[in-house]
Amino acid sequence: MRIHLSLALIALGLAWPVRAETLPIDCAALPKAAKGAGYILTEPPADPEAGWCVLDGAALRATVTDRPDILADRLRLRGTMADGVMVSLQLEATGLRLRPKLSDRNLDDRLETLMRLQGADLRFEASVNPATDTLEIRELVLRLSGGTELTVGADIRGAGPSARSLPGGSLTALDLDWRNDGNLPRPVMEIAGERLGGGLKGTAAVDATRQALSALVEALPDAAFDGGGKDALARMVASLPQGRGRLLLSLTAPDGIGAARLLIVGLSDDPLGPKALASLLQGARLTVSWQPGLMP
Repeated sequence: MRIHLSLALIALGLAWPVRAETLPIDCAALPKAAKGAGYILTEPPADPEAGWCVLDGAALRATVTDRPDILADRLRLRGTMADGVMVSLQLEATGLRLRPKLSDRNLDDRLETLMRLQGADLRFEASVNPATDTLEIRELVLRLSGGTELTVGADIRGAGPSARSLPGGSLTALDLDWRNDGNLPRPVMEIAGERLGGGLKGTAAVDATRQALSALVEALPDAAFDGGGKDALARMVASLPQGRGRLLLSLTAPDGIGAARLLIVGLSDDPLGPKALASLLQGARLTVSWQPGLMP
């Protein structure tokens, strides 16, 4: 997800003084937007192709040591603006790679190895619906070379097209499709388990992470789930880290889940306890299915 966030921040940093009609993205603004998001674009985009800003062999160099450089075989961007703000954005990237900086001493060696070995393709599409004041993310697809695939859609009410406005929005809908290749979770769970404390390492750290996730699922309010969704989520967690399969999760929250709810939960005595999670998911509905095994 760090790939998506970094590229989206760059794209959302673009701005033009325009009138009420929608106008296409200005490719010449990309280098300035990249710099504003903490990156330096080493090569300017080529002339637009059918409305797309195209960068072959794109290289985005991070200006800080704790953020990796981003490389891509091909990066394509296009979008529209109205009334001075972005109202739609499409992004396609192939052959994405994260290259950690040698000077980043805080990066875990296992994460560094993952970054260097994994390539990715990314597709992203979002637009603002002025009738509902909602940012609609209709297609975010991330495919990793190891086999993991993540597809996300979401509605964020009250969020504008700029990255700064996202924290002020409220999540009203989320659709997630995660295809787990059975390889990626282990190093992530091992690192998380070590940070839980107790000096755990290796398999013991992985087990600790799985137990913490199981406790979190158990604390989720039963009333928020449709059918056997909670049991499906528990089975998925129990299968980690090796369990290959496909997780489908859909959340609807008509009242919205925003910063105010998160702050209240974060300040509670037990932020991950049943009472706090019930408050967080009040009025929300969750539908979950878990299909073990490799999916075509």
